[in-house]
Amino acid sequence: MKCGHNKLLLRSISYSYGRRDDFKIRGLTLSIPEKTISAVIGKNGSGKTTLLLLMLGYIKPTYGQVGFCINGKYIPAERANGKIAYLPQNEEIPKEYTVNDFLLLGRIPFIGSFSQPSKKDYSIIEDVKEKLEIEHIGEKILGQISGGELQRVRIGRALVQEAHLVLLDEPITHLDIGTKLKIISILEELKRLGKTIIFTTHDPLEAFQIADNSILISRGRKISYGPTDNILNEENLSSCLDTPLKFGVINGQKVLIAKK
Repeated sequence: MKCGHNKLLLRSISYSYGRRDDFKIRGLTLSIPEKTISAVIGKNGSGKTTLLLLMLGYIKPTYGQVGFCINGKYIPAERANGKIAYLPQNEEIPKEYTVNDFLLLGRIPFIGSFSQPSKKDYSIIEDVKEKLEIEHIGEKILGQISGGELQRVRIGRALVQEAHLVLLDEPITHLDIGTKLKIISILEELKRLGKTIIFTTHDPLEAFQIADNSILISRGRKISYGPTDNILNEENLSSCLDTPLKFGVINGQKVLIAKK
């Protein structure tokens, strides 16, 4: 397959969990360029997590191809070998681990079976801790830190992989405003460092804050993709979220308001 600029490619993919004629995603083609932030927006059960898992290569499409153009070469997603980092929405946390030990788990793909972590591994972890402002909790037990701190640590474990593509499943949902703004700042910094970021959210306003592009999964499993300001209009959002919506401005900030 010919490749141009570095990008994530989804070519005519369809996916079904069960019956071949009951598709969660059908005939989707996307080309997501590097060094961008994309938001995936849709209701619960619309297929947001499924789409991330297809990009990750964790599940294979029933039809079509998912892969990367990297330096002129096409690489299938399942063979990306550490080029993708993934933060799941929910996971079992080893609460007895220290923050430092948990972050070290992200370096396991780069440590030989009978080897010890190298100075480079520890240096990468320290750099990520500094970026996330969690240096002071390195020796704390995961079960003893706050929810906002834990979310930053979980993101840190993904970042120490130094992956080209970072997939985040609802990374800022249910966080206080201060932690949410910090994580948004981190995602913007990752983009400046050349990473490609894709995250899911229920809140279109989060996409307006940082997403260059948005992937909108509407009812009927229609998927739209493009610049956030174009895709997230009142008509599309009302259809996607099954609620008549309009935009308003409160204290200089864009808000979504349910139409009466």
